[in-house]
Amino acid sequence: MELKTVGLTKKFGSKIAVDDLNITLANGVYGLLGANGAGKTTLMRLLCNIPKSHFRKNTVEWEKCCWAG
Repeated sequence: MELKTVGLTKKFGSKIAVDDLNITLANGVYGLLGANGAGKTTLMRLLCNIPKSHFRKNTVEWEKCCWAG
């Protein structure tokens, strides 16, 4: 399974919480570290498609994703 984002951006008014994020994550364990207000929760919400967001451009691709055993 692979998770890939291309150009992922989220703004709250004029404040940019996530800016042009390009990542590719393969199988494994990952952690998010950052100061308060760095955008960790916002990123997780975007990856889980929780908020209705305004993007400049975005792509989130889930490849070979299997949620059930």
